[in-house]
Amino acid sequence: MNRNKTKAMWQYYFILGAGVILFVAALLSLKSTLLFLKKAEKATATVTSLREFESDGIVFSPLFTFRTQNNIEYTYELPEGTNPSAWSVGETETVIYDPDDPSSVELYTYFRIFAWPLILISIALPLLVVGGGYFIAAQFLK
Repeated sequence: MNRNKTKAMWQYYFILGAGVILFVAALLSLKSTLLFLKKAEKATATVTSLREFESDGIVFSPLFTFRTQNNIEYTYELPEGTNPSAWSVGETETVIYDPDDPSSVELYTYFRIFAWPLILISIALPLLVVGGGYFIAAQFLK
Protein backbone atom coordinates (compact mmCIF):
# COMPACT_ATOMS: atom_id res chain seq x y z
CA MET A 1 0.00 0.00 0.00
CA ASN A 2 1.54 3.31 -0.98
CA ARG A 3 1.99 6.21 1.41
CA ASN A 4 -0.67 8.49 -0.17
CA LYS A 5 -3.37 5.84 0.13
CA THR A 6 -2.48 5.16 3.79
CA LYS A 7 -2.42 8.89 4.51
CA ALA A 8 -5.97 9.36 3.16
CA MET A 9 -7.46 6.35 5.01
CA TRP A 10 -7.43 7.88 8.52
CA GLN A 11 -10.38 10.10 7.58
CA TYR A 12 -12.51 7.07 6.73
CA TYR A 13 -11.57 5.34 9.96
CA PHE A 14 -12.67 8.48 11.80
CA ILE A 15 -15.96 8.70 9.87
CA LEU A 16 -16.67 4.99 10.37
CA GLY A 17 -15.79 5.22 14.09
CA ALA A 18 -18.07 8.22 14.60
CA GLY A 19 -20.85 6.37 12.77
CA VAL A 20 -20.44 3.28 14.96
CA ILE A 21 -20.43 5.36 18.16
CA LEU A 22 -23.56 7.28 17.13
CA PHE A 23 -25.28 4.06 16.03
CA VAL A 24 -24.60 2.46 19.42
CA ALA A 25 -25.83 5.63 21.15
CA ALA A 26 -29.02 5.47 19.04
CA LEU A 27 -29.59 1.83 20.04
CA LEU A 28 -29.03 2.64 23.73
CA SER A 29 -31.39 5.60 23.48
CA LEU A 30 -34.00 3.42 21.78
CA LYS A 31 -33.63 0.79 24.50
CA SER A 32 -34.08 3.44 27.20
CA THR A 33 -37.14 4.83 25.41
CA LEU A 34 -38.73 1.40 25.04
CA LEU A 35 -38.12 0.62 28.72
CA PHE A 36 -39.78 3.92 29.64
CA LEU A 37 -42.76 3.14 27.38
CA LYS A 38 -43.09 -0.35 28.86
CA LYS A 39 -43.62 0.94 32.39
CA ALA A 40 -45.19 4.34 31.60
CA GLU A 41 -48.81 5.15 32.29
CA LYS A 42 -51.07 7.45 30.24
CA ALA A 43 -53.02 10.40 31.54
CA THR A 44 -54.98 13.26 30.03
CA ALA A 45 -53.37 16.60 30.77
CA THR A 46 -55.06 19.99 30.52
CA VAL A 47 -53.35 23.30 29.78
CA THR A 48 -53.99 25.31 32.93
CA SER A 49 -51.90 28.37 32.09
CA LEU A 50 -49.32 29.81 29.72
CA ARG A 51 -45.99 31.05 31.09
CA GLU A 52 -44.40 33.98 29.31
CA PHE A 53 -40.65 34.15 28.74
CA GLU A 54 -38.48 36.80 27.19
CA SER A 55 -36.40 35.20 24.42
CA ASP A 56 -36.01 37.46 21.38
CA GLY A 57 -39.58 38.53 22.07
CA ILE A 58 -42.27 36.99 24.22
CA VAL A 59 -42.50 33.19 24.11
CA PHE A 60 -45.37 31.16 25.59
CA SER A 61 -44.84 27.81 27.30
CA PRO A 62 -47.87 25.77 28.39
CA LEU A 63 -48.30 24.37 31.89
CA PHE A 64 -50.14 21.03 31.85
CA THR A 65 -51.91 19.54 34.85
CA PHE A 66 -52.70 15.84 35.03
CA ARG A 67 -53.74 13.26 37.61
CA THR A 68 -51.93 9.99 38.16
CA GLN A 69 -53.78 6.73 38.69
CA ASN A 70 -53.30 7.36 42.44
CA ASN A 71 -55.35 10.57 41.97
CA ILE A 72 -52.37 12.83 42.72
CA GLU A 73 -52.21 16.01 40.66
CA TYR A 74 -48.97 16.99 38.93
CA THR A 75 -47.96 19.94 36.78
CA TYR A 76 -45.75 19.60 33.74
CA GLU A 77 -44.25 22.52 31.85
CA LEU A 78 -43.35 21.99 28.22
CA PRO A 79 -39.61 22.69 27.94
CA GLU A 80 -39.99 24.88 24.86
CA GLY A 81 -42.23 27.74 23.92
CA THR A 82 -43.66 29.37 20.82
CA ASN A 83 -44.93 32.73 19.66
CA PRO A 84 -47.80 32.80 18.96
CA SER A 85 -48.76 30.19 21.51
CA ALA A 86 -49.39 26.72 20.08
CA TRP A 87 -51.69 25.96 23.02
CA SER A 88 -54.74 27.55 24.59
CA VAL A 89 -55.84 27.28 28.20
CA GLY A 90 -58.27 24.39 28.50
CA GLU A 91 -56.82 22.29 25.66
CA THR A 92 -56.06 18.67 26.49
CA GLU A 93 -53.27 16.34 25.45
CA THR A 94 -52.29 12.79 26.35
CA VAL A 95 -49.11 12.48 28.41
CA ILE A 96 -47.15 9.48 29.59
CA TYR A 97 -45.33 9.41 32.89
CA ASP A 98 -43.22 7.09 34.99
CA PRO A 99 -45.44 5.78 37.83
CA ASP A 100 -42.38 5.61 40.11
CA ASP A 101 -41.45 9.23 39.29
CA PRO A 102 -44.48 11.17 37.98
CA SER A 103 -42.31 14.22 37.38
CA SER A 104 -40.78 12.28 34.44
CA VAL A 105 -43.39 13.23 31.84
CA GLU A 106 -43.55 13.39 28.03
CA LEU A 107 -46.30 14.40 25.66
CA TYR A 108 -47.53 11.23 23.99
CA THR A 109 -46.49 12.01 20.41
CA TYR A 110 -44.24 9.94 18.16
CA PHE A 111 -41.50 12.50 17.64
CA ARG A 112 -41.34 13.61 21.29
CA ILE A 113 -40.92 10.02 22.42
CA PHE A 114 -38.48 8.87 19.73
CA ALA A 115 -36.64 12.16 19.05
CA TRP A 116 -33.17 11.17 20.25
CA PRO A 117 -33.07 7.71 18.66
CA LEU A 118 -34.26 9.23 15.36
CA ILE A 119 -31.77 12.11 15.45
CA LEU A 120 -28.84 9.87 16.35
CA ILE A 121 -29.65 7.22 13.75
CA SER A 122 -30.16 9.86 11.03
CA ILE A 123 -26.62 11.12 11.68
CA ALA A 124 -25.07 7.66 12.17
CA LEU A 125 -26.34 5.97 8.99
CA PRO A 126 -24.74 8.36 6.46
CA LEU A 127 -21.47 8.17 8.40
CA LEU A 128 -21.60 4.37 8.33
CA VAL A 129 -22.36 4.38 4.59
CA VAL A 130 -19.50 6.76 3.75
CA GLY A 131 -16.96 5.25 6.15
CA GLY A 132 -17.88 1.62 5.53
CA GLY A 133 -18.43 2.19 1.83
CA TYR A 134 -14.83 3.27 1.41
CA PHE A 135 -13.51 0.02 2.86
CA ILE A 136 -15.97 -2.10 0.87
CA ALA A 137 -15.10 -0.27 -2.34
CA ALA A 138 -11.38 -0.63 -1.59
CA GLN A 139 -11.81 -4.44 -1.71
CA PHE A 140 -13.08 -4.22 -5.30
CA LEU A 141 -10.72 -1.52 -6.53
CA LYS A 142 -7.40 -3.23 -5.78
